[in-house]
Amino acid sequence: MRNTPIGVGFAEFEAMYPRLRRFAAAVGDHDMDPDDLVQDALGSLLEGSRRVEAPEAYLRTTIVRQVSNRRRRFARWRARLPRLVEPTATTDHYPVEETVLDELDPVDRAVLHLTIVEGRPGDEVAELLGLSPANVRQRASRARARLRASLTADTELQETSS
Repeated sequence: MRNTPIGVGFAEFEAMYPRLRRFAAAVGDHDMDPDDLVQDALGSLLEGSRRVEAPEAYLRTTIVRQVSNRRRRFARWRARLPRLVEPTATTDHYPVEETVLDELDPVDRAVLHLTIVEGRPGDEVAELLGLSPANVRQRASRARARLRASLTADTELQETSS
C-alpha cells in the first residue's frame, strides 16, 4: 500500500499507532492527550500535498513540534493561574512525578523516550527527529543530568522535611 498519497496504508498506520501514542504520551505534558497529538499529526500529514518517504519519522517530528507549540502558547496562561492548593506537609510527594519530566524540553523528552524506553540507537533517533547524532548525545546527556539534579534535590528536600 505504499502507493497511497501519504506513503503509508491503513494497515501500516494501524501498526504504527501504538508506538506513536506511547511516544506522544512520553513527549507531551501531562495535560495533553496523546490521542489528540497523534490525530493532529496525522491530520497534518494528510493535509500535505507531497509524498512523505518516512511517515513515522514525520509523525514523530510533528508530535514534538505540536508539544513545543502548545507549551509556548499556554505558558503565559499557566503562569497566571493561581495555585489552587497550597502545599502542606501532608501532601504526598513522589520524586518521579510527571512534573519532573515536564521541566524538560519536548525534544529532550523525545530523545530520552526513544533512547531509553524504545532502546533505539542514537543515529536512528537523530534521523527520526531531524537532529545530528552529536546533538542527540548532547541532549540526552544534559536531560539525564537535569533529571538527576532534580531528583537529588527532591530527595534532599524530603529528607530535611522529615
